[in-house]
Amino acid sequence: MTTEFQVQKAGLAGQNWTTVCRANEAKAREIFDRQLRLYSVGRFRLLDSAGRVIDEQKAYPLFSNN
Repeated sequence: MTTEFQVQKAGLAGQNWTTVCRANEAKAREIFDRQLRLYSVGRFRLLDSAGRVIDEQKAYPLFSNN
């Protein structure tokens, strides 16, 4: 049985989370990192197979001072 991890995104308010990807752990972590690099606004989180949040980060604009 494979465990399914999820990558979710939310807008600036962070109220409604939308699942972007469901995959094994390695692929989900890759998609999570890619989403953070490609998007300039919003929040992203990585969930394990039990639905617990492993990592949550805010995307930053490419040309920001952060």
